[in-house]
Amino acid sequence: MFAKGITMNTASTLYRQAFIFNGSMDRGLTKLESLITEFLELNAGNNRPLLLRLTSSGGVPEQIFGLCGLIQQAQAEGHEVWVHVLGQLCGFTYMAAGVADKVYMEPTSSFSFTQMKVVTSGNLVKMASHVAFQRQLFDKLVSVITTRTNGKVSEAEVRGWKARHITAEEAVELGLADEVLPMPEPVKKTNLPVQSIRLNGSFSNQSEIYDLQIFIHSWMERAENNGRPLHLHLTSWGGTVTQALAVYGLLCEAQRRGHHLTLHVVGEAYSCALWFITCALKSGTVLIDSLAMLMFHAPWMEEVQADLDEIEEILAAEAALYRQTSKLLSMAPGFTAELLAEWETQPDRYFTAQEAVAYGLGELVGFAAGRVRAKQAPAVQGEAGQAAPAA
Repeated sequence: MFAKGITMNTASTLYRQAFIFNGSMDRGLTKLESLITEFLELNAGNNRPLLLRLTSSGGVPEQIFGLCGLIQQAQAEGHEVWVHVLGQLCGFTYMAAGVADKVYMEPTSSFSFTQMKVVTSGNLVKMASHVAFQRQLFDKLVSVITTRTNGKVSEAEVRGWKARHITAEEAVELGLADEVLPMPEPVKKTNLPVQSIRLNGSFSNQSEIYDLQIFIHSWMERAENNGRPLHLHLTSWGGTVTQALAVYGLLCEAQRRGHHLTLHVVGEAYSCALWFITCALKSGTVLIDSLAMLMFHAPWMEEVQADLDEIEEILAAEAALYRQTSKLLSMAPGFTAELLAEWETQPDRYFTAQEAVAYGLGELVGFAAGRVRAKQAPAVQGEAGQAAPAA
């Protein structure tokens, strides 16, 4: 079955092929491009759709143009190409979505546009030539954006973007995307074997996060796993927002495809790791170990060096991303706007598993939780230490 919100627009009865990519669009694109090339060779003569799930924090324009050329080759050979934005597409990486037939976005995903960062050296003639060449590359991005928006955004406006964050909803309004996928509805848990996975550590390690995504993506695409519950054990001190939202979006997609998600905080859920609880709060099951700790804080950034106007634009873009993702916490019954605003002013706000459960973030499990249940409902002992039979 296709994910809710994604429909086939061709007459083909062939099931679409899906690939996933997460990271910088530089030389790392070679593997993805090889997979697409193989797809074209194996599916010559039919109109089998191609779905690309993408997240990227940036990349080399020439490499991205190569991917765009491959996408357009697939289209010329009769394959519709759909792009599913899991987390963020930054800078030139939007080009891959801009040339696609359909662009689907997670509610938490976004586009980020910035001016090009150019490093040049040599004599004045060489440097001027290099800058002019980089301007030509930027012109290609501007052209794709303005063409995709069908005039809703002018070239002058795009060229003026120094740090522009566009949410999924805004992207649809502007014509940069076609649809925002819905948050998962409740998924009934089946008696099929549970698939357990662990996320232990930072969301900043791109290769480890990509390995996790590939596993979930491949597992979800295999027909023999249809309907199987997914159990994610989470211990994380946070990390890069782009990487975190990429995994978040993939777990949302798994639930749309009928997999009941149990998210189990077994150690810590700090910073953006805390958002993951909301992924299964409405549609799945959230378990919080009684010894776990959780933490929320305002976004943290690396050192920024720029002129005042540019810094203000960068901070505005980061604040927009934070507002977008902090909405996730408002899904919990006890997380009021006032509470979130209060925490945003604090360096770090730690709270216990018991507090998290009181805020409506999940169910308490573990040693201490077992002791509480035993205390609330003590067993009645019969002879020889055996529990008395029920009446």
